[in-house]
Amino acid sequence: MDSPFASRLGTNYCPTDDEVLEIREFIAEPTRQILALDNEIAQLRGTIENLEKKRKSLNPYVEAHQALISPMRRIPQDVLSEIFIACLPTHRNCVMSASEAPLLLGRVCSSWRTLSLATPRLWASLHVVERSLSYDVRTIRLEAIKMWLGRSGQRPLSISLHSGDYMSPSPYSTEQNTGTLPPDGPESFLNELVPFADRWQHVRFLAARSVIQGIIHLTADETPLLESVSFTVLRDHPGTDLQWPEFGMLQSPGISSFSTNATEFRSSTPLRWHLLRELSIGGSAWESPLDAEVILTTLARCPLLQVCKLAVNALLILSSTLLPTVELPLLHTLQLDFGNLSSSCLLERLSLPDLRKFVIRGHVDSLASFLTSCTRLESLDLDAGSPDKSSLLEGLGALSDTIHHLTIRDRIRPRPGPPAGLDDDALAMLSGLTDVPEELPQSQRRCPSLQSLTVIGCTDISDLALQQFIEGRMAPGSAGSSLKRVRAQFTRGMKVDVKRLLKRFVDAGLDLNLIYLPPPFSTYGSPWEGLEDAPSPWGPAWTHPIYW
Repeated sequence: MDSPFASRLGTNYCPTDDEVLEIREFIAEPTRQILALDNEIAQLRGTIENLEKKRKSLNPYVEAHQALISPMRRIPQDVLSEIFIACLPTHRNCVMSASEAPLLLGRVCSSWRTLSLATPRLWASLHVVERSLSYDVRTIRLEAIKMWLGRSGQRPLSISLHSGDYMSPSPYSTEQNTGTLPPDGPESFLNELVPFADRWQHVRFLAARSVIQGIIHLTADETPLLESVSFTVLRDHPGTDLQWPEFGMLQSPGISSFSTNATEFRSSTPLRWHLLRELSIGGSAWESPLDAEVILTTLARCPLLQVCKLAVNALLILSSTLLPTVELPLLHTLQLDFGNLSSSCLLERLSLPDLRKFVIRGHVDSLASFLTSCTRLESLDLDAGSPDKSSLLEGLGALSDTIHHLTIRDRIRPRPGPPAGLDDDALAMLSGLTDVPEELPQSQRRCPSLQSLTVIGCTDISDLALQQFIEGRMAPGSAGSSLKRVRAQFTRGMKVDVKRLLKRFVDAGLDLNLIYLPPPFSTYGSPWEGLEDAPSPWGPAWTHPIYW
């Protein structure tokens, strides 16, 4: 619409009295049109509101009928029960909580509750917690255990019991600690589980010795379905000791998996060792009393072993010529946590032709000889802070071409000592770059099948070296182009934006996750000094460790 005042619009021009009259006359007709449109809009809004009211009154009627023909209601009961079972946790036993299956399923509707209660498989797994509960809570939970397991029919059971540490009396106990447990103590929870022992298939006990002692009377005949047993023994009253030779249930012929603390392990444990497929003797390596001789003697009794986790620390080191060589042809997964013991003392006497996954922690010396013999190794996870640089590089140089996943953990924070083994030279060796130091073996491509590299606590790896490693592995036609994931946690600030420089590879599908420790800052005299939530001088990376 043309206006005689077009040149004045949008300016600070002040019209004269005559121009004001002219403007008012000029906009009179458009103003009437606006009023007419406002009236029409109001009428249409009224019509829409009436239609919305009618729709709102019809909607519940239609939705109620649509619910009757919902596909979920038409799912056969046997299929729905399988869906329920798929809702159960797969990495642990079910907990007694209404926030997850199976209890949650019974809160949806009456038909689901009926079906869930009539499906024994939903109730065949249970995690029981007893941690100095009050008498009332203890009573309720004991009744819940009976009810839960009663719904499991005749299904084999997977049960875990998490009890407490009984060096001091419970604050809820009505009796003082006299060396025996109170009548309403943790053994009452175990007593509710024992009547179902004939259906135990997988059991895990995290409890004091005096509690675990409560199942010593069970025999192999009373636990015919038992396949895996785990004991994590907590502190207990002085003088309490487990009588392992008397554990008759451990002679059950179906037991293929056994786990316990290294401090509690006894070679006299009456297991059918020749049938074991999984063995875990864990806990803190620094507290482990096990030496190489005990470990090798134990492993020699387990020819079918497939998965093994050991904590080794004892200072007894015999000459390797005095130790037997143990061959485990089926072992595919091995984790070793070393304390003071030299790793070579044990590794030199192991023959593991089918080893696929190897995790080694703690005091580690030369691995080259052992890794050379692992011709089928696919995953390696090791500490780089213990061996010197040459030992680490020799170990990396001995890796099989079958390696898919490599994890190296360096020192978490700078400290005095020899240079870290994990540095630019290590990455150069893995990438086969031409600038590999002369003292290293031939600079050929290492680990051509490598798919994942994780380095944690990178003190001496530069951004440039990491960039060159990735570019070298991802180059078209490269033998290392199988690389799919790189994750690194640096103990320093970022100097080069590697992720930006490698954006083309990230866009092509490379999973690149780089975490840098912010530069430390002084908290002296800060407004937060002395408070629990005061910022850490090392930044969030120290207060929230990264795990993959």
